[in-house]
Amino acid sequence: MIFIFTIAKALLLPPGCLVLGLLLLIFFVPRRCKFFLGLLAAFLYVLSIQPFADLLLRPIEDTYPPLLPAAFAQNAEVWDDIEAIVVLGGGTIQNSPEAGAGRDTLTPGAMKRAAYAFSLRDYFPVPIVFSGGKVFDHYQESEADTAGRFFVSLGLPAERLILETNSRNTWENARETANLGFKNVILVTSAFHMPRSVFCFERAGISVIPAPTDYILNRGQKYNLLRFLPSIGSLSRTYMALHEYIGLLAYRVVYRRQMQ
Repeated sequence: MIFIFTIAKALLLPPGCLVLGLLLLIFFVPRRCKFFLGLLAAFLYVLSIQPFADLLLRPIEDTYPPLLPAAFAQNAEVWDDIEAIVVLGGGTIQNSPEAGAGRDTLTPGAMKRAAYAFSLRDYFPVPIVFSGGKVFDHYQESEADTAGRFFVSLGLPAERLILETNSRNTWENARETANLGFKNVILVTSAFHMPRSVFCFERAGISVIPAPTDYILNRGQKYNLLRFLPSIGSLSRTYMALHEYIGLLAYRVVYRRQMQ
């Protein structure tokens, strides 16, 4: 019964219902339109299934290995050079009711980045820098200010926290961190976002040790029929992967002069 409900849900909710609707339309449109609708349905279907999303996400999530505690006992001279733990913002929810009037909360991805950075506090007695401002000013808090409250609520002493509130994208995260004077940092962000982040920080003259978190892929899971059903979750993962690939390419073009 659960199997049937899962299939029904996939076909009745977007994007499954859109794929199904496009396929049904093929029977009612002129012949010259059938190929176009079939191609559109196939394109949307492929973007919306887990195997394709995994195919795009896995290379960028696996670019850098996780930073495990066992590694801290090795190459001690490397860790001695660490000046800060830098956490990159991942978005806020504006005027979130549980935060109180006029206050925001971190999105789940941003909160996981912050929580992971907090877990590293005892291994590295250095400041934690949260980098994130306002992409568009809609009378919300800067992301760094929102994250500051979260860190304090976890018990991080305020003197160990540096809030960088000017940056609006990953390139500016790196630039503003460099302006703070840091040259050797542990970089915390989502695993799928790490390749673009490392690229930006290295171009800004900062040596980084990647500390990826917020993994999205379900690892060790075998594919079955249900994994080939279209879902909004898989479509979202496909979007995130394409966003990273296009973003990295765009940074190489837009900031080319600043790289030289």
